[in-house]
Amino acid sequence: MIADLVRFLLATTISLALAVFVFRREALSKSGTMAAVILGVSTYFFGGEAWFLIIAAFFVTSVFFTHFKAKKKAEVVKEFSKGGVRDFWQVLANGGIAGLLALSFFYNRNPIFFYAFLGVIATVTADTWATELGILQNTKPRLITTGQPVRVGTSGAISPGGTAIAAAGALFIGIAAVVFLKLAGSPLVGSAWFSIGLRISAIAMASGLLGALSDSFLGATVQAMYYCTKCRKETETLTHTCGEKTVAIRGFRWFDNDLVNFASSMAGGAIAAGLYYLLV
Repeated sequence: MIADLVRFLLATTISLALAVFVFRREALSKSGTMAAVILGVSTYFFGGEAWFLIIAAFFVTSVFFTHFKAKKKAEVVKEFSKGGVRDFWQVLANGGIAGLLALSFFYNRNPIFFYAFLGVIATVTADTWATELGILQNTKPRLITTGQPVRVGTSGAISPGGTAIAAAGALFIGIAAVVFLKLAGSPLVGSAWFSIGLRISAIAMASGLLGALSDSFLGATVQAMYYCTKCRKETETLTHTCGEKTVAIRGFRWFDNDLVNFASSMAGGAIAAGLYYLLV
């Protein structure tokens, strides 16, 4: 009982410190900071140090890339739900499933829960890296469903460079996971850490990339998109930055960017779990 209390207090302290770090760099709102603390505590307490550090790797790199050339990305952020300050629901959409998987692993030590967790974090990292760095590219992206050239930042748009960045982000999480699991002495890697590490890295890259592509597909098909008749621009908001009311042009009104992120992270987790079963 005392050991659990100490573990909880440690998890809370470390999670709060990380959340405040991200908040002070204006990557989280107050509600987003609260969600990040909840996510961090549950992940650290139920999953362990390595699981927490994997999520920390996502948050820290997200903060860095969010601030990278932020002024140049400002116009894109205004039109689309890309980058910027993340609120409570955005944090849960990206990491809520990860917290539940940590809880599941706590009660059932089946490695499948870790690999699903890995796929979730690899997906949100791949999507965040591709978003924050992809919108800086000069190459015009294309809609994943039709190949039609679209504005930079449009939901559902992909480019060769953005896809490569997404793969790099997912692979980064895989390599980080191997390092953190090894340092923590986790039985998930054991003595055969190199061969298992290769499997972890491969599954992270594949599931993260496919999860990020599913995000683009959902963004191009079911996510709500609107059009400003005054400015003649697509946007994800009901009211355009000019103050004009927008009109719906595709997708479902209730299917916003947060729900797209949630669904794609689920897809990434499911893909990672499936790959684990195939490769074990």
